[in-house]
Amino acid sequence: MSAGVVANGEDLHRDPQLQYRGHFQTLEHSEMGPIRYDMPPYRLSKTPARLHRSAPCLGEHNESICRTILDLSADEIADLMMEGVLE
Repeated sequence: MSAGVVANGEDLHRDPQLQYRGHFQTLEHSEMGPIRYDMPPYRLSKTPARLHRSAPCLGEHNESICRTILDLSADEIADLMMEGVLE
């Protein structure tokens, strides 16, 4: 018969092995404050992974994406906002 630990989220955040491995990174979220995020489960010596920003809120990066990726003008973005397409 197989057996294993049943852990909840709180147990994982207190796990000494995950703490030792630096598995969680705390980032500041724009609405929720400091939040702990899971790091990737692998470690690469030449290209170590780091999280650079927290999860976005709904529509938080709309304007930036419209400008930089979609190459929309300020007027086009304003029109989309007035039409209710963007928040």
